[in-house]
Amino acid sequence: MLSRLLLFFVLCGSLARAEVPAETLTLRLTRAYDAAWDRGDVPAMYDMLDPECVLKTPFQTRLGRDAIRDNSFRNVKRFRDSVTTEDVSKIDGDIAYSFATLAFNEYDANNVLKAKRKAKHLFIFTRRPGQDWKIRFMITTEESHEAP
Repeated sequence: MLSRLLLFFVLCGSLARAEVPAETLTLRLTRAYDAAWDRGDVPAMYDMLDPECVLKTPFQTRLGRDAIRDNSFRNVKRFRDSVTTEDVSKIDGDIAYSFATLAFNEYDANNVLKAKRKAKHLFIFTRRPGQDWKIRFMITTEESHEAP
C-alpha cells in the first residue's frame, strides 16, 4: 500500500512538471524587461538595452538607449500591466530573437483605465564577449487597442 501511494505521488509530480511550459531564454529576458517597465524602473530597463539599441514602432524610431530612455520611458506610468506571450524563439550563437505578443493596459492621467492594448513584437538580443544578453532591437510590427 505504501509503495502504491509513493508511486502515485511520483506520477503526480511528473504530470505537474509536464504541464508547465518551459520558459525560453528570450521570453525570460522579455518578461524581465516587462516587469521593470511595470515597476517604472528606468535604470533597470536602461541596463537591459545594448548601447546601440534600436526601438521601432508604428509611431517612432529611436536610435541608442539614451534616446529610448529620454523619449519612450516617459510612458511608464501610462502603459503597464504587461503580459508577453511568445510565438517563436531562436538562439544562434550570440544572437537571439523572439516574435511575441504583448498585452498591456493604457491609463489616463488620473490612473483610470483608458484602453486595453496588444502589440506584436520582434525582440533581437545580442551578447557581447564577457557581457550579459542585451536588447539590440525592439520592433513593434502592429498595435491594436480596445475600450476597457
